[in-house]
Amino acid sequence: MNEKMNGSSQRLTQSMLKKNGIRVRQFIPGRMRVQVASCRQDVQKANWMQKFMTRQVGVTRADARVQSGSVIILFDPDKTELSGLIQAVLAQVSDPETFPDDTPAGLDGLACTDCLCEAPDEKNFKVKARRVTWLSSVMVFALVRKWIFGLALAQSPLSFLGIAAIAGTVPLIKEAVQDTAEKKKVTVKPFLAAGSVATILMGEAFSAVQILWIYNVAELTEDYVAQRSRKAIRNILEVAPATAYVMRDGMEVETAVADIRPDDVVAAHTGEKIPVDGTILDGDALVDEATINGRSEAVFKDIGDKVYAGTIISQGTLFIRTVKTGQDTYLAGIMRMVEDSLANKAPAEQKADELASRLLKIGLAATAITFAVTLDPLRALTVMLVMSCPCATVLAASSAVTAALANAAKNSILIKGGLYLETVGTTDVFCFDKTGTLTQDLPQIMTIVGRTPSISKDTILSLAATAESHNQHPMARAILAEAEKRGLTVQPHAVCEFKAGRGVSCNIGCEEVILVGNRQFMEENEVDLRWFDKKAAEQRGLGRTVIFVSKNGSATGMMGIANPIRPEAVDVLNYLKADGVKAIHLVTGDNKEVAQTMMDIFPFDDCRAPLLPEEKADRVEELKKEHQVVMVGDGVNDALALARADIGVAIGAGGAEVALEAADIALADSNLEGLIKVRNLSRQTIKVIDQNHYFAISTDLGGAALGMLGLLSPVMAGMIHIFHTAGILVNSSRLLSWDPSCRSIDGNINSTRDTNGNDKKQQSDMNTKVSTMNDKKEEPYEFCS
Repeated sequence: MNEKMNGSSQRLTQSMLKKNGIRVRQFIPGRMRVQVASCRQDVQKANWMQKFMTRQVGVTRADARVQSGSVIILFDPDKTELSGLIQAVLAQVSDPETFPDDTPAGLDGLACTDCLCEAPDEKNFKVKARRVTWLSSVMVFALVRKWIFGLALAQSPLSFLGIAAIAGTVPLIKEAVQDTAEKKKVTVKPFLAAGSVATILMGEAFSAVQILWIYNVAELTEDYVAQRSRKAIRNILEVAPATAYVMRDGMEVETAVADIRPDDVVAAHTGEKIPVDGTILDGDALVDEATINGRSEAVFKDIGDKVYAGTIISQGTLFIRTVKTGQDTYLAGIMRMVEDSLANKAPAEQKADELASRLLKIGLAATAITFAVTLDPLRALTVMLVMSCPCATVLAASSAVTAALANAAKNSILIKGGLYLETVGTTDVFCFDKTGTLTQDLPQIMTIVGRTPSISKDTILSLAATAESHNQHPMARAILAEAEKRGLTVQPHAVCEFKAGRGVSCNIGCEEVILVGNRQFMEENEVDLRWFDKKAAEQRGLGRTVIFVSKNGSATGMMGIANPIRPEAVDVLNYLKADGVKAIHLVTGDNKEVAQTMMDIFPFDDCRAPLLPEEKADRVEELKKEHQVVMVGDGVNDALALARADIGVAIGAGGAEVALEAADIALADSNLEGLIKVRNLSRQTIKVIDQNHYFAISTDLGGAALGMLGLLSPVMAGMIHIFHTAGILVNSSRLLSWDPSCRSIDGNINSTRDTNGNDKKQQSDMNTKVSTMNDKKEEPYEFCS
């Protein structure tokens, strides 16, 4: 395959294409789009290229696009090939035939197909921005005329200001009708529209323009903050580039990512983003997976490994067989989850909506009472502008939650909605899975024990690596990784047989038979393991999996393999206890011995093991009867429990997709400190919401009182609305840059006693145990006698 991809003729073609300004932009069977630089903005050349390509064998139609220089070719794949068509285009550009003078009818009118439509939110934002711009121009005109030149303003409905006010009121009336008739919502828009119309009819067109300007500026400001938060999320979770290179007939053809299909082979080079989820077909590279798991170091990827859209090739070249594209990719799903979260309202947001609705009713009553008592429409309008604009009250919660979700995404914490953001700060029971949650994802060899001093550790490891060289099991990968780290040579073997869940046997040459597996596998093959009984019991006591190695029916050595405990895990659980969590439970599918080892290290209040997935879920249901429960896990076996819990937290992008779907919060960087960050962020968000509510209500009530007393003009009432709306948005936007880890784990835990009285020495002892279990230094030689 490499020879086909890297042949000299194809390199020559690629070079000549580039030299002649030709780029293959898209290719699917039967259709190709080629961009020819010489045809751009040149009607004559585009016309001739269209005719020339139409005459080629197998081509059914060719169209040229003058604005972009693109030539779209439809052809019969059974009669011609991509390479032949490209050669035809290259030949015409490098040695063109005589260009005719005629131009086909309609060529100038061909629309450019390269443009991209804007998202609806961006279009609405631009429409509002244009509306604010021309309203501001009208305001400036009126103020300059009145204040600088001292000229009177004509404010009748048919004057310039009157026509401008009517033009600004029409969109507001349309939105009011849509909200009332279609969305069945009673909002401030009908009352603002009515107030504007009444003001125009009263001959106060300038006041109507001011009302419209104030309202539109407030709407634009609100949209700006929401867009800023969404943009922050999109920048963090940018899924894929717009185009990629797909292998077609041995050539790299630039193709729109939207046109890539499963089983297409994509080429990705150093510095490029991987555009699809897939499996490496050829090549190797260092891949920066920070967007997936937050790791700072690039990961080496080889044939057979999985790669994800949005990750970046730091060094190397990969040929990737596409598995998922577009909206089906892993990161696209995460992006969709975060976007959907903006519509999942927190209780605080729902309360804000209720409060705003009540304020609207109070405002209408206050407006009616003011008019009935004073018979002054301007004074009534002033009260209405203050009290009937509950935008700030609604924004008090929604803007804070939106900014907090963006902050969480920036810290590799993906939250499905404000509901979970608010709740996680008050939950009082946590349940943890073990493997992949409290321990790291990949197992490591912790110790190697030889039967006699004459058998070195490297010999034992080399035998095991030889037998496991074609196995994809995590234990096998741990053995191979350790052998590679030590620079050991893996010998070729002739016969290899796997026994699922037990072990593997292989033949080296005609004489040597290597067995690697558990005790059951060795006993099935009549290998005597009595020499290892004591050491094996010690390893199992430490929660490690014991793997035996034999050669020609004789036990050779033993290895203890385990998933190392996450270095931050003990501190995080102690922090939770100090932070008011009443109980922390371990729910694991591992055996009781392993679970007991975890109980000795972590501050668990209870442990249940071994549990099947449905038993984990039942345990969560049991705890939910009296508490709010958070379930933390990473695998398929945790999905049911994650779904049953009040809040499910999935660890890491390397976990099962079903777990991520079932979870409410995902810690994409696999760091348990995210639990601390999300609790801190939850409390800070509630604090900001309370500040916003206080500010919004106080300015509403104060402004309404001043308006009823005649101490406030309609313009000043509108300015109050702008002032408190802007103030709330500014206060909420602080959450975008707030550091949720500002309360350091070490600073809190190591300087205080937790709720169970564990002091600094006890916590230090726990950390020492973890260090001991995770210690991988070379031990003194061990042998069994």
